[in-house]
Amino acid sequence: MSEVITGIKTIKMNAWEKSFIDLITRLRREEISRILKSSYLRGMNLASFFAVSKIMIFVTFITNELLDNRITASQVFVVVTLFEALRFSSTLYFPMAVEKVSETIVSIQRIKNFLSLDEMPQLNTQLPSDAEMMVDMQDFTAFWDEESESPTLKGLSFTVRPGELLTVIGPVGAGKSSLLRALLGELPPSQGKVSVHGRIAYVSQQPWVFPGTVRSNILFGKKYEEERYEEVIKACALEEDFQNLKERDLTVTGDGGTPLSEGQKARVSLARAVYQDADIYLLDDPLSAVDAGVSRRLFEHGSFLATELLENSSVASLSQHMLTEASGGV
Repeated sequence: MSEVITGIKTIKMNAWEKSFIDLITRLRREEISRILKSSYLRGMNLASFFAVSKIMIFVTFITNELLDNRITASQVFVVVTLFEALRFSSTLYFPMAVEKVSETIVSIQRIKNFLSLDEMPQLNTQLPSDAEMMVDMQDFTAFWDEESESPTLKGLSFTVRPGELLTVIGPVGAGKSSLLRALLGELPPSQGKVSVHGRIAYVSQQPWVFPGTVRSNILFGKKYEEERYEEVIKACALEEDFQNLKERDLTVTGDGGTPLSEGQKARVSLARAVYQDADIYLLDDPLSAVDAGVSRRLFEHGSFLATELLENSSVASLSQHMLTEASGGV
């Protein structure tokens, strides 16, 4: 349901309302059916918790009376104590144990599936002193689904040198994000090779902000350097946003904090990448959530794309290299 709500714009644009209503209705019926079964079981267990011991005591004493057995007070106290102990074991602890065992099996299966995944090779992030190429991809072909006949990326070959800016343009589904994943080492090649030299900063198409202050999101564990920090804030057009926040960049966002708009999240993610002082910057459609006016300001300032901000970093000319992905024209 949350996925449908997230993509409601796409659903409305493609007039898929009826199909998704039918899908959600069917899934909801199945969910309600399982909830009812679970509720019945819980109700029966709760009723048995209060009734079973009393019924067992009643049946025991009636049976003894019918068999003409003499019942003493000491026997009554022992029987009642025994049945009370059995009541907790059979109607409280045993169902709880069954529930925990089922949850444990699911957790173990998830851990097993994770540990069964193919190991990802470690990227070479050591920058050679005489490096002439930051990225070298030769005849690269890769599949997200190994059983698929159509490759996600096919026969790609290119090189990127220090200081170069590369923009990849194409329609939705062309494989632009997959190309960046390949450079990150998340999409292993089935043919060809890819070499990446240097530290990478990546900005995903879906902005990511963790619970905490805005400043901690930008620093991301790096030491706070006021001059560089202010340059990054200016380059990513966050100054005006900070003025509107109650505690500026020390405002807490996330769970229980001040919510940020998608455009603000996108620029915070961009500022985080720029502040990292990396050698290679991978930007996956970083302006998709930013309005036209702010996008224009970002390009006019140009600091995060070219430039002066990156030249001042400790990596010097190697920090000027950026690899950008865009879904439209530039």
